Amino acid sequence: MLIRQTDHPPAGAVLVCAHSLKVSDKALTAERGYNLRVVETLVGARVLARALGVALGPKEKITFREVVGRYVAETDVGRGGKGMDEVALMEVLGRMGEAVEALKPRATTHPEFGATMEEMVEMSGLDKEEFHEIYMSWIKVDATHFKLYKRAKHVFSEALRVLQVRKLCLENAAANNPDTNAVALHELGRLMNDSQTSCAQDFECSCAELDELTQIARDAGAYGSRLTGAGWGGCTVSLVPEDKVGEFIAKVARAYKPYTGLEGEALSEVLFATRPSVGACVYKF
Repeated sequence: MLIRQTDHPPAGAVLVCAHSLKVSDKALTAERGYNLRVVETLVGARVLARALGVALGPKEKITFREVVGRYVAETDVGRGGKGMDEVALMEVLGRMGEAVEALKPRATTHPEFGATMEEMVEMSGLDKEEFHEIYMSWIKVDATHFKLYKRAKHVFSEALRVLQVRKLCLENAAANNPDTNAVALHELGRLMNDSQTSCAQDFECSCAELDELTQIARDAGAYGSRLTGAGWGGCTVSLVPEDKVGEFIAKVARAYKPYTGLEGEALSEVLFATRPSVGACVYKF
């Protein structure tokens, strides 16, 4: 989730970035992390397409976004169409929360709705050889169960939260009211917290350090806090009252044990405040 300058973030708050000091070694963990999520989401998209009656080619690796577009007969923007507007996209994303129930294996014994390889192949509608060629021949994974349902649940709920953040920021800017601004800050915090919960429980791309650091941030006064980036390590971002930033940073520095002994510039390199802004651009005069 991204709060951008163009989304007119509510006044009175800044973002505080905090490095967990946990490094995710992608070369060692890819087969049960990044690579596995690629397979789970691509296969999940095929299973969902079949459940919704969406047409797809026999060897097509369809994505969740493409499933949504075909499900509502979205006009191809690249061919002169307008595509879905924001309201329509939010409506269909909301409906996907129920549709992804089809991704739960019918006879699983796994408590978190993980499909075995055999169950996943059956759900895809492909034979074993076709399935391997399309989904497994070009990428290495390490798993006995594939959590298609949980991954899809995160993808669709997170996409909806992104649009909800944008809508909230734009409506708050239009209202230009201190009372609604305060409400907006708390609602943005809730969405950030929901995002972190989904990352941790459904996409499972958080880690113990990120979970701890986001909770410390909330306890220290943040409206909300979530991981940022790919996960499994790296940084968190927290929405913090502007007039409480110094106090917030001090509390987090004391509470998060990996920061013990860090002071001055060393601390500011891993824990610092920032504001949303536009990216790099070229101005022509």
